[in-house]
Formats: sequence, C-alpha cells, structure tokens
Amino acid sequence: LRQWLHRIKVPTLLLWGEADRVVSPDYGRAYHQAIPGSRFQLIARAGHYPHRERPDDFANAVSAFLL
Repeated sequence: LRQWLHRIKVPTLLLWGEADRVVSPDYGRAYHQAIPGSRFQLIARAGHYPHRERPDDFANAVSAFLL
C-alpha cells in the first residue's frame, strides 16, 4: 500500500484513534508522510473505531476538513 500512497492527489484526512491498539497511530503518521498535502489528526480517547467511540469528535473533524 505505501508504495502507491504518493499517487493520491485529492485532499486527504487521516483520522486515527489516539489509543488504537489494532493499528498504531504511527501507521497513520507514516501514511500522512507518504500522501502529499494530507492532514493527520488524532481523536482523543478513541481506539480503533473513533467514528463509533467519539462520533461527535469524528464528525467535527470531518466537517472542519471539508469546509
């Protein structure tokens, strides 16, 4: 996957649960470094499912990114 990430040319937001124990936030940071112009953001007090664990924080982050 990482070998193709540099090809992404659309605005990209990488949201990651701060306490994700399945896929470490370090993976998100690495993806962020590989995708030009991307944005990486941690969701506090969330694990692997930030959209379910912190839906308001998740929605606010997505909304802010889209505006």
